[in-house]
Amino acid sequence: MVLSLSQSVTPVLKKVIVAAALCGAAAISAALLVTDWPVPHSRRTGYFDVTTSEKADLSHIDEWNRAAKAKYGPDASTYASMSSHGLTWVARVGDKVVETRPFGFSVYGFLGVFMVSNVESFPFELSIEPKDPVEPGQTVDKVKARFAKTAPAEALEFGNREWRPAHCHSPKPPEFGFPLYSSDLRVDTSSICLMQSDGGPYTALVGFARVDASFWVRLLSRKVCRILAASWVESMTSQPNAKRPDYVACMLATKAGGSEREVIAARFFEVRDDKTLAVFD
Repeated sequence: MVLSLSQSVTPVLKKVIVAAALCGAAAISAALLVTDWPVPHSRRTGYFDVTTSEKADLSHIDEWNRAAKAKYGPDASTYASMSSHGLTWVARVGDKVVETRPFGFSVYGFLGVFMVSNVESFPFELSIEPKDPVEPGQTVDKVKARFAKTAPAEALEFGNREWRPAHCHSPKPPEFGFPLYSSDLRVDTSSICLMQSDGGPYTALVGFARVDASFWVRLLSRKVCRILAASWVESMTSQPNAKRPDYVACMLATKAGGSEREVIAARFFEVRDDKTLAVFD
């Protein structure tokens, strides 16, 4: 029996077409997750600038010191050394460096400005470090000093009004849903505050969250921030005498392994009357 060319090739082509279609669908799905599309977009234009405060993780230093004494003997000395590569733990015996370990760093605070064109500029500052609390009376001056050379002049025009945080609290983590719930995603800590000024008609909810997550979840920071921001709006409006905020700023720090620095993401949203979030491009 002799098979024709069309009879022998057609099943193979069908498999190739199906495989290509599945790969294409997977690629499109991944792209939609990464870009968090489709979501509403704000018709307004905005500007933001953010800087972080970091601290070294010194929780392992006693363990490292004991291990150095056990490994290299009682004459081993240890100390921390700062260089262009960061903070490093060093073990030395005599004049010889026998071991080094980089310290990890974590973000504990944000300082920034968020401007909605032709509407308002919001200075903000958040800290989850008890030893370095925010002093609201100094936030505006700190923002102006930090961003004077990088931000547009109009973004730093806060007027003579007194800006202050209100209704600050630590909200409960939200349910992230598919596909994030199946990943190793956990909110380590979070804090939110409502930024408002005396006599100002607009408010901005500013939130900071640190999450433990696998590497690929960092690619989905847009979606993670939108889910967090929506839950923060609900949490804030549940507070006594707190009204729906006009805008939301999401500061997200994704914890990394070892000494790798955390990955930082900042997303901003307009809050519509029905609490739908419209993202700023």
